[in-house]
Amino acid sequence: MLSYLHGFHAGNFADVHKHLIFALVLEHLLKKDKPMAVIDVYAGSGFYDLGDARAKKTGEADSGIAALPDTAWPEAAAPYREVVRRAAAHHWPPRFYPGSPQIAADLTRSKDRLVFNELHPREYEALKARFASDSRVHVHHRDALESLVALVPPPEKRGLVLIDPSYEVKDEYRTVPEALAKAEERWPTGTFLLWYPLLAGGAHHPFVQTVERQTNGPLLQTEFCVRPPGAGMYGSGMMILNPPWTLAGSLESLRGWFGQLQGPGGLLRVREVRGQ
Repeated sequence: MLSYLHGFHAGNFADVHKHLIFALVLEHLLKKDKPMAVIDVYAGSGFYDLGDARAKKTGEADSGIAALPDTAWPEAAAPYREVVRRAAAHHWPPRFYPGSPQIAADLTRSKDRLVFNELHPREYEALKARFASDSRVHVHHRDALESLVALVPPPEKRGLVLIDPSYEVKDEYRTVPEALAKAEERWPTGTFLLWYPLLAGGAHHPFVQTVERQTNGPLLQTEFCVRPPGAGMYGSGMMILNPPWTLAGSLESLRGWFGQLQGPGGLLRVREVRGQ
C-alpha cells in the first residue's frame, strides 16, 4: 500500500509488542555461532523521529514506548530496551525510535546478512540511504509478498523473516497467508514472524484460522489488547512460525510489564497453536 507511512504510528503499543518479540527471537538465534539471515519484507524507512509532524499528529507513541519508564525493565525485555535506548541516545522519553531494520542492524553480528525490502519510493530511498555504509545490508525495492517467497531460503539456511503489512488492502487477509505458506514450503526451518492488527470488525479471526490451516510447522500466537474491542485498532497480534522454544515463557513473564500500556480490559495472551 503506497499511501501507508509508518512514521504516523512509530513507537505505538503495537510496535512495542511486535519489536519486543522480534528482538527476543533475534537474541535466541544469535546464541548459535553460525551466520544467519534477517529478512524484513515491509521494512519502512528504518528509523523514526517521534518529534516530527507525522508522529505528533497521531501521538500514538505517547501511549506506546513513551509510556514505559526508563527503569525497572525485566530481563526478558533487555534486548529491546538496549536498541530503543541506543536510538534515543539514552534520553527518556525517547525522541527517536528504531524501526525493525535498525533493531536488526543493532543486534546482529558482522557475519550476519540483512535483507530489507520496501516498495514505497520515498521510504525505500530513506532506507537505502540509512544503511548505505553497512555491507551486511541488501535493500530491495519490490512487492513485499513477491519478495517473501523469492528471498527464501537464504544461503545461510538459518534466520528469520518479519512480515508486517498495513492491511489497508483488504485482500491482504487472503494473500498474506498464501505467500507465507509458499515461503514455509521453500524454507521449512526458517522462523517467520507475522504481525496483524486487532480491529473492531474482527477480520483477524478468519485470518488467524487461515494461517493455522495453511502452515505446517510449530506455531505460537500472541495478542496484546490495550482496551476492549471498539473503534480503531484495539490490539496487536503476532503469529510466530517455528518459534524459539523459549519464547512462550519469555512472553508469559512479561505480562505485568506489558500491563503498563494496558487500559481497562487490556490483556496479553499467549497460545501454543502447534507444539515443537
